[in-house]
Amino acid sequence: MAVKNSSNALKVLFVTTELAPFSKVGGLGDVAGSLPKALSQAGVDVRVVTPAWPGVLEKLEAAGVKATTVKSKVYAAYDWRIHFANVIKADVNGVTTYFLNSEDYAGDMYPAQLNFWTASPFAVFCMQALELKDAINWTPDIYHCHDWTSAFLPCALAWHRHYRQTGGKSIMTLHNVAYQGVFEPYPFLDASGLEPWSFNSSTMEFYGQVNLLKGGIVAATAVSTVSPTYASEIQTYESTRELSGILYQQRSKLRGIINGLDTKFWDPNGDKSIPAKFNARDLKGKAACKKALLQRAGLDPETDAPVIVCVSRLVEQKGFDMVFNAAGQIAETGAKLLILGSGQDWIENGIAHAADMYPNSIKLFKGYDEPLSHLLYAGGDIFLMPSVFEPCGLSQMISMRYGTVPVAREVGGLRDTVFDVDRPEGGNGFTFLTCDVDGMMWALRRAVDRYNHDKDAWKNIMLEGMREDFTWDKSAGLYKEMYEDLTQ
Repeated sequence: MAVKNSSNALKVLFVTTELAPFSKVGGLGDVAGSLPKALSQAGVDVRVVTPAWPGVLEKLEAAGVKATTVKSKVYAAYDWRIHFANVIKADVNGVTTYFLNSEDYAGDMYPAQLNFWTASPFAVFCMQALELKDAINWTPDIYHCHDWTSAFLPCALAWHRHYRQTGGKSIMTLHNVAYQGVFEPYPFLDASGLEPWSFNSSTMEFYGQVNLLKGGIVAATAVSTVSPTYASEIQTYESTRELSGILYQQRSKLRGIINGLDTKFWDPNGDKSIPAKFNARDLKGKAACKKALLQRAGLDPETDAPVIVCVSRLVEQKGFDMVFNAAGQIAETGAKLLILGSGQDWIENGIAHAADMYPNSIKLFKGYDEPLSHLLYAGGDIFLMPSVFEPCGLSQMISMRYGTVPVAREVGGLRDTVFDVDRPEGGNGFTFLTCDVDGMMWALRRAVDRYNHDKDAWKNIMLEGMREDFTWDKSAGLYKEMYEDLTQ
């Protein structure tokens, strides 16, 4: 049931192209699916608008979510014609959510090639989100936008011939600055309704092209990103190259707020996807999960060896070239490495080759399997995250919830959530700084050695992670504070 907000509560519209569990590609979907619920419980009148991508409405029905069609449609004037969408209203996790159903959202969520035509649905979506207030008789105080796919909305509020007259306020949250929405300006500038002066080096022009994320950062009333360390990193050339200058210029309105987890969904004591439940007071079920995982991998379920697991997109950002280049060293530790994911061909092929070379030590589960991901989190001993960069990361938080100790590079949100056990004050995992095989193996060998030779210390590390507070409560309070600062 939705939280009752007072009539003077801040009204915030989440504008997102992903919404777990109905349309999820990455961490954005998880955040959009869980943060609004926490904000609502904190007293914010928050609602969500998202496209009804192919299959989304069917997933709503399969999940037993009651949906109704709002009487009024929403319209957007774009590319010299009117684009309309039906508004489907549903209660998702206690949050009023509007799914926009239109032919504009009939294709793939994220196009393989970005150009005027493939970027157009995102511009249309943002304008329809701005028009939603008239269809539902509810006007937000703040539009909370996420990544380049909704960055056109702040741009419209700042530079559109019509919407810049409305005085709306917006927050731009950066989940991954590597994806920016860059494409040729023609015929976008004419079709979009943006004023000609919106395209210059101080706004959304980027080396002769449109950069929607850059425009959103400049135009938004405030900017946030998903961890304090990432907020600092993205202002450096090493992290974001040519965009770093703009982020540095806009630093006065930039905040880093760490993501949280849906701790009811990610709960080893209530997870229906794993064969045995467990918690910090009773860890017996974790051993049963480990046995089930090893059986699933075709390995000896009675082995005493530590099991290293990864659940990830297999892309360069995640550092998996280090993993397959270190395959022989990992096998020499005696540990078992189980990886679930898919992504770039060269990464997939490298890991598959490593699995072929060391079939008794390394296994690749190619693709994505939600129940199997839960089993990996629950049945693993060590969770490996050697990321080149990591805005926040949720996997290290999930792994700690399940008593699986992270080995992670000190970067972005990993640095804010994983603390090395060999610090004077102790910690909840094993970390390394250098982005290379030597650094990764230094941390991984320490973890394997501790697991093999000091079971009491290992249990204490597990429990330290399981006791961490990864709920949205604190972060939701920081977002609410941000909203209040913008409306004072």
